[in-house]
Amino acid sequence: MIKMLTTATFSLFCTAIAQEASPAKPKRPEKPKIERINSEEVKIGKIHLHQKKRELSFKGGINMTKGLIEYFLATTKSDKVHETLILTDASPTNINIAMKLLGIKASKELFEIFDEDTWKPTGKFPAVSPETHAASLVDIFVEWGEGAKKKRIPANELVHHINWPKKALTPKPNQEFETKEATLSVMEKGPWLSTGSYMHEGRFKAEIGGIIFGIYTNEQAIVNFFGKDRLLGDVWIPNEKVTPKEATVVTIVVKPHTPKE
Repeated sequence: MIKMLTTATFSLFCTAIAQEASPAKPKRPEKPKIERINSEEVKIGKIHLHQKKRELSFKGGINMTKGLIEYFLATTKSDKVHETLILTDASPTNINIAMKLLGIKASKELFEIFDEDTWKPTGKFPAVSPETHAASLVDIFVEWGEGAKKKRIPANELVHHINWPKKALTPKPNQEFETKEATLSVMEKGPWLSTGSYMHEGRFKAEIGGIIFGIYTNEQAIVNFFGKDRLLGDVWIPNEKVTPKEATVVTIVVKPHTPKE
């Protein structure tokens, strides 16, 4: 069935970023709650930032083990819950702050440019330097379990790609389906791309819509998969062989991508 910033500098930096992702004038948003744990670790709301390890982490829960998915991670308040693998109550704004503090850039290379007068797609994409592209790559891991049973899995291994036969009917979201002709393969290995979301009417769009990590490319997301079939919504399902059961508490870990020598 296929179913080392000083505390003061750090505080000022985070306040500035938080204000960027807030309503323009009506009211100021709450500043992110910042707690320095020690010289190497900081908490930004529910985000744990380890500066020496160069990684950030936060809690989430498995939302689906069957059915089509388009998003790897979203908030519990998102309208994409029905097609998201993992949900979290962590703030997308705070995740974005932590990523910036790790030096992760944002690349807009995946999003087609529209003509400003006609609003029609131009077939062109933003030019991004190799340096910006490299600094926008991130590795994502999911951890769960305790002690000897603790697992740490690259995000791609929790997702299956459906290799549909040419004449197969396209299933609907959340639909359970069965076919002997389709085959499965694990999502291709490799880093994900930090795309940074965007501001809309003075507010951070990832915070409004709740989309954090997109499999199906979405400009609202902070991070997007950028491999094969990223624009198809009918080929992604949870990898039931690896994904823990629904409601399992997991830790999502994000690190700047470091190419292997």
